[in-house]
Amino acid sequence: MIDLYYAPTPNGHKITLFLEEAELAYRLLKVDISRGNQFRPDFLAISPNNKIPAIVDHAPADGGQPLSLFESGEILLYLAEKAANCLAGSCVNAISRYSGCSGRSAG
Repeated sequence: MIDLYYAPTPNGHKITLFLEEAELAYRLLKVDISRGNQFRPDFLAISPNNKIPAIVDHAPADGGQPLSLFESGEILLYLAEKAANCLAGSCVNAISRYSGCSGRSAG
């Protein structure tokens, strides 16, 4: 099960659309950004940049501990890998390349 921390923004909608199309099980958890809930310590533990969307995958493919991700692009790449819907080469390499540059464009 994936917890999706969400607000009704374009980036939030991207993730819900993908989850629906990929038929991945998820739970929607609304983050009320108008009340500043993105600054709460429990949310900052998941998304240190205090932005939505963010996810926690409670059943990662490696069987390890729950995995939290933030930044919509990185989340989409991860979900594509999880759903086995990646069409281009190795998703692991793509995610690695994206992760290297996503920090430079985050903000």
